[in-house]
Amino acid sequence: MNMNSVALFAAWAALAGALIPVMAALQGTLGRTIQSPLHASLIAVGISFVAVGCVFAAFRPAMPAGNLFASVPPLAWFGGAAMAFYAISATFVTPNFGVGNFVMCVVVAQLVMSTLIDQFGLFGAPVHLVDLKRAAGLALLAGGAALVALK
Repeated sequence: MNMNSVALFAAWAALAGALIPVMAALQGTLGRTIQSPLHASLIAVGISFVAVGCVFAAFRPAMPAGNLFASVPPLAWFGGAAMAFYAISATFVTPNFGVGNFVMCVVVAQLVMSTLIDQFGLFGAPVHLVDLKRAAGLALLAGGAALVALK
């Protein structure tokens, strides 16, 4: 991977990460305003579906071969359920817990879980062993998150 690709992917990932608290705040506002976090979550996921559909229509990717669908590990089909859980959680939790507290807990949990996935090669991911430096960084992050979350 060349440096231009690294910079592009890093910027793309940073933008996606920056939009997480924006999404949580907007979903919380939507849920409070219409007084129904579940309806707000359904609306958010519906808009996501339409947005992905528009990108799909713009790029018009070829249909993967049928045997590829048949070879997908059963657990891999449930990634969308995790996305739905996040949307519902952001809509319910953010108005009561705060955007900063919600996202801080999300970020710490993401880093801990991604480290476990790397360490053990969970869900078919390649193994990337965790060293002492990375473990210490996670511990410092968790401690910092606790300090930020405590009032």
